[in-house]
Amino acid sequence: MRRVSSMWRGSSPPRPARAAAGAVGLLFRPVCFLCEGPVPDLAPLCEACTDALPRWEGAICLVCGTGIEEGLDLCRACAVAGRSYAWARTIGPYEGSLRRVVQALKYEGERALARPLGRLLVAALGDVPSAGMSTVTCIPPDPRRLRERGYHPAELLAREVAATLGVRFRPLLAKRRSTPPQVGRPRAEREKAMTGLFSARARGEGEAVLVVDDVITTGATASEAARAFGEAGFGEVGVLACAQAVPGREG
Repeated sequence: MRRVSSMWRGSSPPRPARAAAGAVGLLFRPVCFLCEGPVPDLAPLCEACTDALPRWEGAICLVCGTGIEEGLDLCRACAVAGRSYAWARTIGPYEGSLRRVVQALKYEGERALARPLGRLLVAALGDVPSAGMSTVTCIPPDPRRLRERGYHPAELLAREVAATLGVRFRPLLAKRRSTPPQVGRPRAEREKAMTGLFSARARGEGEAVLVVDDVITTGATASEAARAFGEAGFGEVGVLACAQAVPGREG
């Protein structure tokens, strides 16, 4: 529509052109990605579908943020083995419409979905103190997959989070080698593949860092990123991701 109207700056376009512009608006009226209902202001998700995305209900683990039984502080995994990061938070379990939206952002070129997901990520911080987080970064992309997609989903999310929090985004992590897709691989294989995978691009002076990714599966990627930051002199590392995989609930 902007192309049509720009042809007649300073005066009203002829009637046929106005009709054509209106037809374009009708043909390309924005709709919700999930329900295909009307949305305001080119939003990729309507309010109802956004509100219906799966969230954690009840208590969550103080470390990894996954749902746990009421009365507990930690999930079984975090109680048995420590994490390199201080805490992690996600919007909800990797299932249903949240899984659908994340997959569309990652694999289908639906970049606009990073906007609502980024705002939901900030909301997922809950009572976690974010005032000390002066820098937001992301898990770095695999070079081959970056070339194939033409964009990096985690970076889009991280930039939305940084803008919402009013802090700077910096690509602070480097990936030392290419890795095959980790989806569906056993925990032991994922942890082995992640060992020594990342290095920090700069030295830290004890400052806290917020790392953004799309999905947490076993936590191996986030733990390796936190280890790299610790070795480089950074302080507390927090992790934000859209969803957390829960065994038996990935559908």
